[in-house]
Amino acid sequence: MFIRKAAIPNTRVQGSFRPETVNLEERTMEIVFTTGQSGRRYDFYNDVEYLEELEVTPDAVRTDRLDKGLSVIDNHDTFRGVDGVFGITEDYRFENGTLIGTARFGADEDSDKKFTKAADGILRHVSLGYKVHKFQKFRGMNGDLDTYRAVDWEPTELSFTPVSFETTNGVRAEQRKLNDVEIEEFIMTPEQLARLRALQGSATRTADEDKELIKLLEMQTRAAAPVIDPTPAPAAPVARAIEPVPAPVVPSINVADVRSSERGQLSPMIEAAQKAGIQQDFAIRAFNEGKSIDEFRTMVIDELGNKDSTQIVSVAGTALNSDERADQKETLINDAVSSLLHRTGSNIELTNGIRQFSGMTLLDMGRDFVEASGINTRGMSRQAIAQRAFHTTSDFPVILENVMNKNLQSAYQETPQTFKDLGRRSTVNDFREKHVISMGDAPNLLPLGEHGEYKAGTFGEGKEKYSIATYARKIGVTRESLINDDMSALDRLPAMFGAAGSRLESNIVWGLLLGFDFFKNIPAVHLMNDGKTLYHADHGNLLTGGGSVFGETALSDLRMLGRQAKTLDGNYMNINFNNLVLPYELETAAEKLLVQNFNPVTSATTNPFQGKFQSRVEPRLSAVSTTAWYAFSNEADTFEYSYLAGEEEMMTEVNTHTDVDGMEVKVRKDFGAGLIDYRAMAKSDGA
Repeated sequence: MFIRKAAIPNTRVQGSFRPETVNLEERTMEIVFTTGQSGRRYDFYNDVEYLEELEVTPDAVRTDRLDKGLSVIDNHDTFRGVDGVFGITEDYRFENGTLIGTARFGADEDSDKKFTKAADGILRHVSLGYKVHKFQKFRGMNGDLDTYRAVDWEPTELSFTPVSFETTNGVRAEQRKLNDVEIEEFIMTPEQLARLRALQGSATRTADEDKELIKLLEMQTRAAAPVIDPTPAPAAPVARAIEPVPAPVVPSINVADVRSSERGQLSPMIEAAQKAGIQQDFAIRAFNEGKSIDEFRTMVIDELGNKDSTQIVSVAGTALNSDERADQKETLINDAVSSLLHRTGSNIELTNGIRQFSGMTLLDMGRDFVEASGINTRGMSRQAIAQRAFHTTSDFPVILENVMNKNLQSAYQETPQTFKDLGRRSTVNDFREKHVISMGDAPNLLPLGEHGEYKAGTFGEGKEKYSIATYARKIGVTRESLINDDMSALDRLPAMFGAAGSRLESNIVWGLLLGFDFFKNIPAVHLMNDGKTLYHADHGNLLTGGGSVFGETALSDLRMLGRQAKTLDGNYMNINFNNLVLPYELETAAEKLLVQNFNPVTSATTNPFQGKFQSRVEPRLSAVSTTAWYAFSNEADTFEYSYLAGEEEMMTEVNTHTDVDGMEVKVRKDFGAGLIDYRAMAKSDGA
């Protein structure tokens, strides 16, 4: 490898603009500044033809001018000065070996004409001016041209041109100022190149041959120590001044088998694999398949998330087998989720993993996970980063979903419900109508004499039916919420939906028990299988008239209804009502009647109902009647409430379609309730 200085003129490379990105109101359009396209160049000083290419990465490009904005001019005519500038570049980004940015046009007459022509597709050829500070030279083999790869360069201006730059016969831009350019020279012998190609084409390489291949590839891609030039050369690298050498190009030496565009970056691939604890073969195969470094980073992340991977040999320097290895990706996601939960007020114990996200805004965290997915966000606007965070392969939408889901479930579970211990919980596998059977008694046992015959008996049964249904809404996290660091979409909105899910269940169950539609606020009488309402004189579970007013007399009468209840076969059940449910208007009266009032002076005070009933207040009763109250027994089946199997809690589902400016989280609840038997439930009208 030799390093020398050469005088190199300013040069240009082809670009293009994207018509579909034209914004007429803002007078902007998105432009591909350069793909690093290769082209033939000619050194007039040394009468040498060569190939030139650009390395289009954040490490290779000096971005000071890009950060300030490049002047958009006509056909690289810089002699007109400020009068020749009709636009300025704004945002820019690096994407898979391409430099992409946005150009904004002026509002004066001349600028407006050019913008109109560009928007109409008349002006469509774009050229990026640049100057090179460092080349890497690769000697051509078997008569091929030498390749000069610009690894340190800076854009100077952007021009709309009448004729596009041709890769086969492009010419050097007019010389403006000569610059001293460092040239790093790499050499491979024909024998080494032939050996490299032979090893690449082999499907059955040995371990030693793999090591040899890596060494040759590193030599070819500028990562290893220099190889000896087959012709006599100085014993050590020599820096010497020479006449100016050419300008722009792209691919590299015979790269058909070694790399195309960013394929030549084997060393960073191997380094990334080693840091992730993945075998080097994984990097070599990706290199041979022509993957770019950004594509390879995405492959590494996907491989780390593959629990069945055979490529992972260690994590964080610790050897692990496939069953024991730590799932770093999942740990990182969990830490990010815990960090956001801590921000929303959850009691989270902070660990070192969680603290790494301390101080990050939502947008900062989005950028972090976008870059972890292999996308370089350098130069991206806040709006572009927010969009990428929602619509890429990053894990950021999963993190937001988990945070919203945990806050939603927490609110769902914390919202009070008064019905759950009064009925029977169940699950169903589908949405078909479910038939609930209430069994009667076993047949009475009959005397069995000596050598007597066992006689068959039958069970009585009753039958009710119901089905579950789906109830759903959606929560949106917009791009603006991310940019504004608005936590309400992750905290308050999910909590509100969680509470709504809990209320939904209560509305359905108490609507069934009270004969009322709480969604429409109208009566909705439910008839049982015998054609009668739940509380009916024929069912022996209804108190009416003046004696039903809540008090000692009504409680005594209610207890007698339970003692008199009979099974389907006419046998006494001796039901003990032990749970009372009252409207809030009767709460104080219940406390006075059911709680012992002990007076130490007159210790003869007693309360026959002390400890016999548990009472609770359900406000939905007041919407139907302010005087009616209800009794339940846990000694027999009453009603049943059901969830879809596997989805017993509030279920969430993320929608990140590109037509949504952000992310939607669908919230779903599958729930239903039905009656089983009327005998362990009773109603007192209270009037």
